[in-house]
Amino acid sequence: MTPHEPDQTVRDKSMHRRIGLFGGTFDPPHLGHLVVADQVRSEMGLDECWLVVANDPWQKSGTRNVTQAATRLALVRAALGDPALDGSVGGLHASDVELEEDGPSYTIDTLATLQARHENVEWFVVVGQDAASRLDTWDRADELKKVANFVVVNRPGSPAGSGAGMSDGWHIEHVVVPPLDISSTDLRARFAAGRSVRFLVPDAVIDLVDELGIYRPQS
Repeated sequence: MTPHEPDQTVRDKSMHRRIGLFGGTFDPPHLGHLVVADQVRSEMGLDECWLVVANDPWQKSGTRNVTQAATRLALVRAALGDPALDGSVGGLHASDVELEEDGPSYTIDTLATLQARHENVEWFVVVGQDAASRLDTWDRADELKKVANFVVVNRPGSPAGSGAGMSDGWHIEHVVVPPLDISSTDLRARFAAGRSVRFLVPDAVIDLVDELGIYRPQS
């Protein structure tokens, strides 16, 4: 299967809406996240791309303190300039679907919830190359590969299709995005040190971080 030719066992031609699901911790959200979501939406011809805030990111459990999910959702909404979440902004949308249930966030459960709620929608799970190489370790991977389309985000010059999980039954497409080297880890450190984060995150996110007093040293 070549890029942009999804397996027809997954794709149903009767589906008339195409929505990307870009899941993450977003702690905090930054311009790199928004560029990825928008580029995938545009290149894949999606109607929308949803930034899905993880309630409890199981991959990071025990590795560091994660900001409360409701706060991270508020930051994503601020990043999109849509605090009230009245609708999508430029085809991008903040989703709280994973905040509705307690416990870890698993893609297979999120898909099941959304498929039950929305008819005639084809869902595309957006991941980076590192995550794509570990798809076989995801919860209920054998079941997930049968029901999910994946969009793997590659940087220019990266070999499309490389990595584990690319040739063993996963339904994969690829999108190349501009290489913005911005990380939430670095941003948290910058906030904590009082260093500038201007032009790395939307101004509305900076304002909300200051208002809430998060990522700052605790007195």
